[in-house]
Amino acid sequence: MAADKFNALTGYSVGLPPIDAIAANGNIVTNHNYPAGNVTSNSVYANNYFYANGASFSSDPAGANTEVQFNKDGVFGASANLVFDSTSDTLTALNVSVTGNTALGDVQTVSISGGVNGYVLQTDGAGGLSWTAQSGGGGGGNGSPGGSNMQVQFNSAGSFAGDAGFIYDVDTNLLSATHIAGEGGNISNVTYANITGIGNISAVNLTGASDTVLYANGVFADISAGASANFANFAGNLTVASQPNITSVGTLTGLQVGGGLSVVGNIGGANIAITDTATFTGPVVIDSLGNLTVSGNANLQTSPNIELPVANLHIDGGLNGYVLATDGSGGLSWTLNSGGGGGGSPGGANTQMQFNDGGLFGGDANVVYNKTTNTMTMAGTLVANNMTVGSGAYAFRTTKVSNGVTTTTSAVEICATEASTVSAIDYTIVATDPSGASRQTTKITSAIWSTTVNYSEYATISVGSLLADFAVTYVPGDAFRDAQVVLYATPATTNETTYKILLEEYSS
Repeated sequence: MAADKFNALTGYSVGLPPIDAIAANGNIVTNHNYPAGNVTSNSVYANNYFYANGASFSSDPAGANTEVQFNKDGVFGASANLVFDSTSDTLTALNVSVTGNTALGDVQTVSISGGVNGYVLQTDGAGGLSWTAQSGGGGGGNGSPGGSNMQVQFNSAGSFAGDAGFIYDVDTNLLSATHIAGEGGNISNVTYANITGIGNISAVNLTGASDTVLYANGVFADISAGASANFANFAGNLTVASQPNITSVGTLTGLQVGGGLSVVGNIGGANIAITDTATFTGPVVIDSLGNLTVSGNANLQTSPNIELPVANLHIDGGLNGYVLATDGSGGLSWTLNSGGGGGGSPGGANTQMQFNDGGLFGGDANVVYNKTTNTMTMAGTLVANNMTVGSGAYAFRTTKVSNGVTTTTSAVEICATEASTVSAIDYTIVATDPSGASRQTTKITSAIWSTTVNYSEYATISVGSLLADFAVTYVPGDAFRDAQVVLYATPATTNETTYKILLEEYSS
């Protein structure tokens, strides 16, 4: 019979014998079998659960965490080889068997572990796959060709390979091979003009008349019209023009070369005329009896040796006594022998010193040199910035000129002399201030010993105002110059003042 509902914490169902239905805490007690009716409670505890038909029921998943559930003989089943990661949405299976079509989506979403970058999947023909290097073996148009550009490809142990002795030029449709082996009877449609090398031929059968020869174009014909059938006579005679492989011709009475002529040995002849551009890279020898006439251009720059007898060397142009002069770029011209460069005739009379007089040597009676007395005499004016009295070890006094400018009232260096070269210096100073209409002349004498300099300003005169005070001082050397004896000017005004100084330096 059906059990009545209870409104109490504990109670019994109606029946024989009576059984516990609700525990004191309000939980259903189900350690008994009551297949009829429904029970509602907060929690249900039981050692076993059964379906209405009496079959056992379990709500726990099979296997370990992340293992996918499947029907295993009517109950939940699982396997460590079939798992699902909900975090990465990844399903992992040890083996997958697909009998229909499977859409894997974009190839970027498909990942197969293993292999090396650039490897490809290869089948063993029985369904097994493996990663392998992409060598191109087996054809299919993939992989990288072996060898270098134009080398014909062949299978070398499963990989593409090429060889420098086996090439194909796609531009000329020319196949070249160092050696080709095969049955000659199977070679057909070969044009003789395109055979560039045939190696060693053991036997050749040629068909032609007994008094004809085989020409380079593959045609049998007479040697020349009316020629004798005695072919041995033609070994020393040439009767056909434009033959490319003549290595020796004996003695020629005449030879015309329209193109280039390359000669390893010697070219000899009583007269050789060159009417076009010729380049000589070896020695060029012309003996005393030979003549070389060049009406074109002869380039002898790279010739290591050119021997030309002067007696038989003739270059047209010029006047008697003229010499060849260069323009510095290889151009030559006849020019008057003016004596420049150490040659020519001196100008003027004996003992007169020489000078360039309009491109010629010239002399003058006012400038003479007597080598017997070592005396030079000059009747005119001698202009010089420096002049030394005494020569060599006898040098005593050197006269120099210097100048300076001031625009300040501070002391300014206006001239200097290297201290180690002098024992005394006399100064004559002319100072000029154009804006102040003033000029001053001052004379100073000085004596120098080691680092000590004593001086005396023994004469000063001026027009207008005095322009400056002067001092002579020893200045030690530094990284830029040696020790100096320096003349300082301390101007009276900031007006621009110029100084002209005559120095009489006495050697140390």
